[in-house]
Amino acid sequence: MGIESKDDIFLSAMAEGEKSKPSTRQAKNVQEGTVVAVTAEDVFLSMGGKSECIVPKTEFDVVPQVGEKVSVVIVEMKDGVLRASRKEAEKQDLQQKIKRSVQKGEPISGVIEDVVMKDGQPKGFIVMLGKVMKAFLPLSQIDVPADVKDLKGKTFDFLVIEQSKGQLVVSRRELLKRSQGRNLALFFEKHHVGDVVKGVVEKVEPSYLFIVIENVTAFMHISDFSWKYIKDLTQVVKVGDMLEVKILEMNQAKKSIKVGRKQLLPDPWQGLEKRYKVGDILKATAVSYKANGVLLEVEEGVEAFLSADEISWTEKVRDPKKAIRLGASLEVKIINLDMEKRRMDVSLREIQANPWDSAEENYTVGRKLEGTVSSVVDFGVFVRFDDGIEGLLRREDIDWIANVDPKTQFKKGDKVTVVVLQLDTEKQKLRLGMKQLSDHPYKAFQMNYPKGSAVRAKILAIQENGVEVEVDGLVGFIHISQLSTERIDTIADHFKQGDEIEAAVRLVDPSKNKIELSVRDLLEKKEKQEVSKHIASTEAGESPTIGSLLGEKLAAFQAETTTKKSSKKKAE
Repeated sequence: MGIESKDDIFLSAMAEGEKSKPSTRQAKNVQEGTVVAVTAEDVFLSMGGKSECIVPKTEFDVVPQVGEKVSVVIVEMKDGVLRASRKEAEKQDLQQKIKRSVQKGEPISGVIEDVVMKDGQPKGFIVMLGKVMKAFLPLSQIDVPADVKDLKGKTFDFLVIEQSKGQLVVSRRELLKRSQGRNLALFFEKHHVGDVVKGVVEKVEPSYLFIVIENVTAFMHISDFSWKYIKDLTQVVKVGDMLEVKILEMNQAKKSIKVGRKQLLPDPWQGLEKRYKVGDILKATAVSYKANGVLLEVEEGVEAFLSADEISWTEKVRDPKKAIRLGASLEVKIINLDMEKRRMDVSLREIQANPWDSAEENYTVGRKLEGTVSSVVDFGVFVRFDDGIEGLLRREDIDWIANVDPKTQFKKGDKVTVVVLQLDTEKQKLRLGMKQLSDHPYKAFQMNYPKGSAVRAKILAIQENGVEVEVDGLVGFIHISQLSTERIDTIADHFKQGDEIEAAVRLVDPSKNKIELSVRDLLEKKEKQEVSKHIASTEAGESPTIGSLLGEKLAAFQAETTTKKSSKKKAE
């Protein structure tokens, strides 16, 4: 403090000329006179007996009336007339107050006259003491939470903490610090919980304020300011406001006092059970968001809670801000009223029909429906219907064959046709399918081509142990051992990608989307048919020899081999 008061900030702030310094002349006696006349320039005082004096009219802020008492100091005799100074008397009185403030810690009143700036930043204030003497108040010693510009012209009590070479430094913080203990002791001795007192608002924050009551600071939470819902205290109260409050808590050990204002106002919950009951439908206004719902104002001072779960029957509301806007007027139903806890719970969905009540009629298993994609996730697609019910189309129910990525095939707002696979009204779950709208292609293939049926297939890829083929639009497989009746060591020596071959159905497993074909089975089947044909011819009177049969078989094999070699050469 001492260093701060003597730097250039202090000196520049106090450089107001000799008029701001205490007089170094020997103090003269202060005398009291009575106003006997007032002229355009002077005020005449009777000092008792036959003596009179003149005081310049300019020394009075308010011109005194005849008969008023005025304290002055006789300063000189000029032209046979005593001349006096009222300001000198005030200055001497002020000097005595300053002395007592320094020695005994007595407060002294002053008005904040101006803000002292340095490098564009506030550093302190010029304080006028008694209208005749200036002092410096460092910014750190103000202890009043407000904009520095708002303090100009405000009157406060201070403590003189430094007096040097006619320059004064004052502090409000030090005054409050020294007087706090004494003031608290007096307050706790004088007051009790339940007392009604008055105070001046000292600091305001959005959720609380501090109020000075009989030189003691008390705390008030926003919830104790009004029965009406208030979002921000700074919007309804300001520093300097006078409030009548009730003492709610007092703790001398912690030096804390808690007060409330709403406790002096009519309680809107009083007799509320006569105005409202469970089941009533009422109108309320959304005033605030909570973590899991919305606070509604039913009437001034009465709020109800709308849980996110009570907003919709069909939609899972995760963020109330997206479902309800502040200021919206809602029609809701009271579902709980607890007068003891002062709690009212309401529901928005209770006044609407619950589509799940009739879901068994509208969503029978196997029914074909059209809905709108409401959201797409990794594991599937959520589809919403006109009544608000939402079902899940899992990715495995989108296509029989392809492993579809829902995010690439669907987007929010798409119209889709689905079929109901499963309904659980108790858990409010609806499972949907899309692939079930058509027959399983592998199952259809199994029905159309029983085991042993001859089919034409196109080679898609040659693998080490067989070939992957396309048959009737589906993927099948022919093992290397099933490509010929003869042993094949290297498939590429006999077949290439794109070749069309004829084979027999060996195995179809719709559960695994699996088709196995066999060229060998088809060739053996044809051989058996040829043998049967010859046997039938023999029975009809023809007598084929063993040589002729072998010759036909050899000719067929040679023709097949020649065709394959020819195809290979063309490919080369």
